[in-house]
Amino acid sequence: MLNKKIEDIKFTDLLELQKQLDEEVSKPRENGFVPRSRDGIDIILSIDDEFQEWLKELPQEFNFKTWKQKEYSKEKELEEITDILFFFLQFFNHSKEFAKRMLPDLEKEKFDKKLEKIESIFSNEEIVDCNFKTKVYSFKHKLWGKEVMDGQAFELYIDLVLWRGFTKDEVIETYINKWQKNMQRIKGDWSL
Repeated sequence: MLNKKIEDIKFTDLLELQKQLDEEVSKPRENGFVPRSRDGIDIILSIDDEFQEWLKELPQEFNFKTWKQKEYSKEKELEEITDILFFFLQFFNHSKEFAKRMLPDLEKEKFDKKLEKIESIFSNEEIVDCNFKTKVYSFKHKLWGKEVMDGQAFELYIDLVLWRGFTKDEVIETYINKWQKNMQRIKGDWSL
């Protein structure tokens, strides 16, 4: 999968990469640390935390830290907005596993259709013209509501990525680079 061209990588490929990372992250470490299992709320909190990290990397006109002078870096913003993707992918994988174990077949079919919708959102490159603060507010509202399961929070995330001028290929390339670093970090700075 890592040998594919960036433009050929699909949403399902990213889900598989995330699954591999999450499996590695959940293994006991050489120093004896055993990570606890993550649940849905842990993942939503992680998405929210990364969203806040991204907001702190915005240029002055959008940054909520109006009192703080900071040099803007488009590269740092791209990295932070991509970090959000890691946890959305984790959330979708977690939800799919939950659906397999807990829901009747009819519900699993419904969930699979939601994943198909999310794939189409990922492939869509249309920007909804809207005020930035409205997008941020809507994202938070949908992240913490039932809309997160319907893919509406993810749709707003993709909209924000595009609205900020990043392409799908830039986000995928950043994801893959960070994924490779994260696979190394598990035994490095993630283990004290």
